[in-house]
Amino acid sequence: MSADPEVPATPRLRAIREAWLERAVERLEADPAISAAGFVGSLGRGDADDWSDIDLLIVVPDDQLDHYADATHLPGSDLVTWSIDSRHNAPRGAGAIGVRYVIDGLPLHVDWYVYPRSQAAWVADAKVIFDEQGLRRLDDTFREHQDKREVQPPAPKAANAHRLLQVSLIPVAAKYVVRRSADAGRMVEFVGGPYVPAAVPAEYLAILRRLLVQYRDDAPEEMLAPVSRYLDLAEAVLQPNSPRLSTS
Repeated sequence: MSADPEVPATPRLRAIREAWLERAVERLEADPAISAAGFVGSLGRGDADDWSDIDLLIVVPDDQLDHYADATHLPGSDLVTWSIDSRHNAPRGAGAIGVRYVIDGLPLHVDWYVYPRSQAAWVADAKVIFDEQGLRRLDDTFREHQDKREVQPPAPKAANAHRLLQVSLIPVAAKYVVRRSADAGRMVEFVGGPYVPAAVPAEYLAILRRLLVQYRDDAPEEMLAPVSRYLDLAEAVLQPNSPRLSTS
């Protein structure tokens, strides 16, 4: 698996991801209703690093789509602290759900894409885990497939759903900061911070810390505490040097 050698290594996060995946794949393979499963995103392309989240695509009977587009019916449900119906990120007729798990005190984000058998195929850059159907392979990458999809309307959300989404994505913003991504400023802005394109990583992490305090009344402690520990980890790997982020 290829990863950017300049991204700070964090074996603890990789170990958490791999331990969760081992258990999840066992559950998926044991479920007779799930006929195929595979990785998309960075794990599918083979360029994941220690900070990478998980993007999983599963294939289920058409009449069980709603059942599996629910975190309580997916592997690791006992570790879930938050989830959101994100069907608008999948083509019409398919489902998607973003799920936040907590393992060893740290958050792990998994985006599940749930496809009915009648609509399923592998994108060009997917990595197949198992496939009992022998699905066809598309020429489009996952990103191209997403860009071309027929967009479906988002599911109705609770009044506080956007705020909880922002809390859940603070670790993603921190990941962008650790990677010194040129998109870090926009991601920090998306989770509620100001847009400061020329900030150094320590400044971005300080903004994310302040947001956690600001969101204390909006999210439960079981959601906030793992995010705080994730920021601790990000700060630890960035010290003592913290050069400005790339703007190229």
